[in-house]
Amino acid sequence: MHHHSIPRHQYRKFYISSIFFLFSSMLSNSYANETHPVMGAGPSTTVAELFFKHFSLKPVAQNYSFIVESRSIKHAGGIKASGEYLFGRTGRPLNKKEKELNKHEIIIARIPLSFVTGKNTGVNHITLKQLKSIYSRKTTNWGQLGGNNSEIILAGREPTEAAYSALKHDHPFLNQVAFDQILTRDHQLVNFIKSTSGDYAIGFGAQSNFDTSYLLKVDDFNSGLSLGLVYDTKNMNHPVVKAAIDFSRSDTWRELVTAHDFLPPEIHK
Repeated sequence: MHHHSIPRHQYRKFYISSIFFLFSSMLSNSYANETHPVMGAGPSTTVAELFFKHFSLKPVAQNYSFIVESRSIKHAGGIKASGEYLFGRTGRPLNKKEKELNKHEIIIARIPLSFVTGKNTGVNHITLKQLKSIYSRKTTNWGQLGGNNSEIILAGREPTEAAYSALKHDHPFLNQVAFDQILTRDHQLVNFIKSTSGDYAIGFGAQSNFDTSYLLKVDDFNSGLSLGLVYDTKNMNHPVVKAAIDFSRSDTWRELVTAHDFLPPEIHK
C-alpha cells in the first residue's frame, strides 16, 4: 500500500508556524489580562474586596484581575498607587491638595462611626442633646446622666484624624473640644478605653474597632467615614473607571454595602 510521505521541509514549516501561533496566542492573552493591585488605606480593605468581587463579574472588567492587597500602604500610598494602576484605596475623602494632584475619587461606602465608653461609667445610652452637653462640658459627671458618680474623661484624636474629621463635619459641635487625653492611633484609643485609666472615659472611632460592650448608643446620631477608590485624571475616560463609577452608584451596590454592615455612600443631589 502506497502512502504519500510528507516532504521534510513541509514538516519544518508546519512546526515553525505552530510554535509561532502558540507564542502569539500566549502574548495576546497576557495583554488581554491585566493585573491591577488595589493598594492603599487599611480601613477600606474589606469594602474594596467586596466591591471588586462583584465588579469583576461585569463584562467590562473581564480582562482585568483586581487584587485587593490587605497590607495597608496608607491613604497617601493609595493616592500614589493610582498613578501606576487604575485604582488606589482611600481612608477618607480626598482634600483640596490631593485633588490638585489630578486625582479623583469614587466613594464606595461609609464606615459607621460610634462613641464608646469605659467599663465603669454606668451609662450605655444617651440622647444627642446629652452628647452635646458632655462635649461642651456642661455635663462633667456620669452621675448627671444616671451613671456612676465619677468625672467624665474626654478621650480624643488629633484634629486631622479621619474619623474625627468626619464627625466634626457631620456634627459641628465637636469642633472646639478640649480633650483630656489625645491618642494618635486607632489601637491606642481602643486600648485606653479598655484600660483602667479609661474606665470613666468617652471616646469615638470606627465602630468595627470596638467590642460591642463598649459602644454607647446615642439617639439620632449617625455618622460615617467615607472610603473609596482614587484614580488619576489620565484614566478618567477609561471604560473600566467609568463602569466602576456607575457600579458605585447602583442600587445593587447600595444593597450589598448595607447587607455587609457598612453605610452606603451619600447620595449627592
